[in-house]
Amino acid sequence: MRLVFPEGTGTVTNKFVALATELTVHFSATTEDSTTKDSTDTNGDWNEYDVTQRSGDIQFGALVGVGTDATGKSFADWIDAVNDQVIPWKLVTVNSTNNRTIVKTVCSGNGKLSNLQASAQNRQKATYSGTLTMYGPVTVGTD
Repeated sequence: MRLVFPEGTGTVTNKFVALATELTVHFSATTEDSTTKDSTDTNGDWNEYDVTQRSGDIQFGALVGVGTDATGKSFADWIDAVNDQVIPWKLVTVNSTNNRTIVKTVCSGNGKLSNLQASAQNRQKATYSGTLTMYGPVTVGTD
């Protein structure tokens, strides 16, 4: 599974996280007890809950590389994106060379980049990670 950022109007270019090493997706729901005297549990032992709010985030990590290619986003491309700008995203299954041929969209939506952090240990490969906080509804893939 890969994280893709569709960019452009008219002809859309799907930008992958270049040199990606990890991806974590988190969906969450806040619930509230909605049990009443009219609840249908005959024993009265079980509470009923309603979802009152949904949220989620996507955490991604990659190696810090020099430059990027036409279909990749590097650490340098993300630096100016830590702002209040809404960014479209898609989670996709992939195959082929460099795992960049999209097979199917799992889900998609919008988000805001809320965290970007680089780590460069002595004698180790430099890495970075980012957190995209979901903003608005998530659509299950239709292709």
